[in-house]
Parts: sequence; structure tokens; C-alpha cells
Amino acid sequence: MMKHLKYFFVIAIAIIVSGCATDIYTRTYHQSGVAYRVAGNYDAAIEQFKKAIEQDPNDPNNYDWLGLSYQEKSQYKDAVVWYQKAIAKGLTNSPTFSRLAQCYNKLNQYDDAILAGRRAIELDFTNEVAHFELACAFFKTKQYKNANKAYKKAIELDPKDPTYYNRWGYLLFRSGDYAGAAEQYKKAVSLRPNNTIYLSNLAYAYCNQGKYDDALDAFDKTISLMSFGGIGAEIQIVENYLVVTSVFDPSPAKRAGIKAGDKISKIDGKRTKKWKLNDVISAIKGQEGTKVVFSIKRKDTKKNLEIAVIREKVFLKEASSDISLRSYSLRHIGKKQESLKDAKQAYSLDSSYVWAQLALGAAYLDQGQYDEAIKLLSQMKDNVYARIFEATAHAKKGDFNKAVEIYTAIPEEKLSPKNVPLWSDRTVLLEAFKPFIASKVQNASSLKVQGRYKEALNELGNALKVSDDQESKKVFSEISAIMETDPKLSELPEEARKYALRGDVLTKQGKFEEAAKQYRKAVRAAPYIAKLYFNTAMIYGELKRFSQAIRNMKTYLNLAPEAPNARAAKDQIYKWEFMMEKGE
Repeated sequence: MMKHLKYFFVIAIAIIVSGCATDIYTRTYHQSGVAYRVAGNYDAAIEQFKKAIEQDPNDPNNYDWLGLSYQEKSQYKDAVVWYQKAIAKGLTNSPTFSRLAQCYNKLNQYDDAILAGRRAIELDFTNEVAHFELACAFFKTKQYKNANKAYKKAIELDPKDPTYYNRWGYLLFRSGDYAGAAEQYKKAVSLRPNNTIYLSNLAYAYCNQGKYDDALDAFDKTISLMSFGGIGAEIQIVENYLVVTSVFDPSPAKRAGIKAGDKISKIDGKRTKKWKLNDVISAIKGQEGTKVVFSIKRKDTKKNLEIAVIREKVFLKEASSDISLRSYSLRHIGKKQESLKDAKQAYSLDSSYVWAQLALGAAYLDQGQYDEAIKLLSQMKDNVYARIFEATAHAKKGDFNKAVEIYTAIPEEKLSPKNVPLWSDRTVLLEAFKPFIASKVQNASSLKVQGRYKEALNELGNALKVSDDQESKKVFSEISAIMETDPKLSELPEEARKYALRGDVLTKQGKFEEAAKQYRKAVRAAPYIAKLYFNTAMIYGELKRFSQAIRNMKTYLNLAPEAPNARAAKDQIYKWEFMMEKGE
């Protein structure tokens, strides 16, 4: 019996010692992992946490830390796997669920992000990161009301984080609330006055409100932060040598004769071998008007070249965005020459940037260089600004058919009076269409006298496509007068009928977005048929695009003021207006 007890105690002690060793090893690996993660060595941290998990596979905390390490490496899929394992092991930690939501947002899995964010908030309602990630996911899934509430709550919980204001501002900007966006951007700027992203967003929000002076002030601040006294060349370190990789055009370096591929052996007499980039930047930057001398080795020369460059104000490539938008603001206050100068500078900094192309295209338009404007703008197929400018250039040239084709292809929802400068550009275009409208109305009058009513309606329909509110009233009157002569004229032409029927089918299937596209085609085919506007309005109502619904319903009433459902149509407009007031 004593012999058996002896063996029992030996085994028990071995188990206890083994358990302690396992626990010690687990803690050691965990602590090492934490230390590596804090130091930014995420690969080493991952290795240590995995070893900790091997020692104790039931501790959820190591899975959580492993997920965090992967997340900090931007390996979001791996992070999700380990976070899910931590949760499966019983971890009920609000920050873990908020980090999981963030990973899902990065992976564009927004429904999963919403579930994770909501769970984080259930565990801790004061978790502002969870509210923020939830807001981001709501925004991406077009649940704007929920997104607004979530952003507001995140800010309430942490009013010192400028990211929250900036992202909420972006949501408001996208929804057309430029004033609301500006308020949020201003708060972000107040917390980070030198953040160029926040300043740029604020300037753009001011611009879209038509507050051009405020916009120009903000753009000036942003651009000044992205400029410095320098030479206008990019330099990299290649095998311990400084090598010029590109030279801006125009730039002081270009004018002095520095070329891409040049090796810089000395700057102001100091040898540059083994310099770091910070040393290069310090040597090249300086007061505008001062001189910096380079000793250069060039492939096609035997002796070193001594090239002196006078420093000037140089802009970062990223400044192209704000210089472009400053150009856009300047043209709207009538400073066309300054606008042209900015547009050219923005384009020289980054010719691939859309706003640089737009700014230069608009400047060409303002200068009467219509062919140059068309050549540049026609490359941007899906940009509403480019389409407005291009259509204007064609109209100014007298090519009205091309101008009408371009303008009428712009989706209705892309144009809104809330966007003051774009609406102003549209007004300029419609003004350019007036000779075209006058000719169409005159043609229609002649055709009407001849009894050629269908042809007259087609002429008036073409005029209606490009008429402003004042011109439209005249055209409506002419259309109504012709329609009264023969009820059969209100029958749909075949092409319009085809698109309208397609719209009806899609509407019954609940595919309102696609139905709206078909009805827009029907309207373009027969813009003088009243009922097409009624059906289009009702579809936009289903889509909750109330401003477009109202505009189409008003057109219906203008074309058919005595329609049997005129009273119901007016009442529907009142309902939509109320829903807009409520922000639905």
C-alpha cells in the first residue's frame, strides 16, 4: 500500500510541476508577444502568441492579441480568423468586437461589421470606437439615418477625435448637406489646424455652398502647407548614392539643367555618400531666392558638373488637388486669368488627376479655346462636371446636336441646386442653348401651321430637353396648344412605349433603380408626353429621391394641368416636400 502511495505522490508532483511550467511558458510567450507588438515587431509578436496558444489553447486572450497583431499588419482576413477563435473560446470583450467590426469594414463586409459593432455596443455602450465603426458600415450600406446617429454618438463619447468629425462631414457632404459638412470639417480643423485633408475638405464644402471667399482662404492655407522653398526634383538613395529620379516641369532644377539619372556627389561642397533622406531634405530645402550648389556625375560627361540652383516655392504633387479646386473657385468669382494659371500649375503637378483635368478644361472653356477644352474633357466619360463643360463648349461652337446629346445623357440625380457652382455651370450651359430653343420653337410654329403636329411636337420636345424653368413655361404652352387639337397625339411613340413598358415590368418587380433608367430613356424619346413624367416621379418617390420626384411631377402638371389626377399629383408633391423636411 505504501509503495502505491509513493508512486501516487511522485505522479501528482510531476503533474503540478508540469502545470506550473506550462503556465510559466504561456505567460513568458504572452509577455514577449506583447513587448514585440508594442515595439512594432508584429511578425515576432505573432510567433510568440502562437507559441502561447500551443501551451494553453483554452486562453482566449492570446487569440485576441494574435488577431490584433495581424490587424496592425493590415492582414484583416487573418485578424478576423483569430478574433473569431477568441470569441469562440468565450471572450466577451467589447474592444475585441469593435476591432472585429473595423476589420470587416476594411474587408467591405459591412453586414458583418454591423453585427460585430452592435455586439460591442451591447457589451459596452460607451465604446466610441464601436459606434464609429458601426457608423462607417451604415454609411456604406446607405443606412444614412443610422449612420448619422452613430457618428453623433461616437463624437459625444469622444469629442476630441478629429477623425469622427471628418467622417461625419463626409457623410453630410455626400448627402448634399454642404453646410452641415462644413460645420463638422471646421471642428476637425480646430483640433488639427495643419491637417491638409481636413482643410481641403472644409474648402470644398465651402465651394459647393458658393462661399468662394471662405473656400479660397481654406485652399490657400492647405496649399501653403504643401509648398516649400526648394528646387523641384525628386531624389532617392540608390546604393548609398543620391540619384535624381525625376525633375518637375517647370521647376528651378529644370531651368538650371538638372536631369533625371544625375548622381549627386556633393551639395554645397559636402559629400553626400551614405546620407539619409532627412539629410537630403534639410540640405535642399531653404529660403526662396537662396542658392544651392550640386556636384553632379552624369553618364555622358567625364568631369563632375557644378550646377547652381536658386530655390523657389515648390509644391508637392499632392497639392494638385487643392490648386485645381482653387482654380474652380476663382473662375466662379470672375478671376479667369488667375484660374487659368492655377489650372496649368495643377495640371503640371499631376496631369492624371481628374480635378486638374477639369480645372484646365474649364479654363480653356473660359478662354474660348473650345477645341482644346473638348479634347481634354471628352476623356472623362462618367464625370458630371466634364459633361457640363464639354456640352457648353459644343454649344458655344454652335454644335447644338452634340451638346444636347451630352447634356441629356447626364443622370438627373447628378444635378442639384444644392451644389451651387455646378448648378451655376448648368445655368451657363442652358443660356448657351437659347438660340437652339428659339429655332426649335420657330420650326414647331411653322409645322403647326402646316398641320404637321407630330413633327411640331418633336421639335418642341427637343427644346424642352434643354430649357430652363422660364423657357420651359413657353414650351409647355406650345405643347398644350398642339395637344388640344388631337387627343391621339398623346399616344406614346413606339420607342418611348418600349422603354415605358420595360419600366413598368421592373417597377412591378420592385427594381426601381433600373425602372427609373428605362423611364428616363422613354422621356428622352418623347419629352412632350405628360404621363411619362408622372410615372417617373412615382418611381423616384419609391427611391426616396424626393427632389427629382417633385421636379418630374411638376413637369407632369405643367404638361397636363387639367388631368383627372391633377389634385392627387399636387397632394403627392406636398407629401414629398414634408418627407424632405423630415430628412427621410
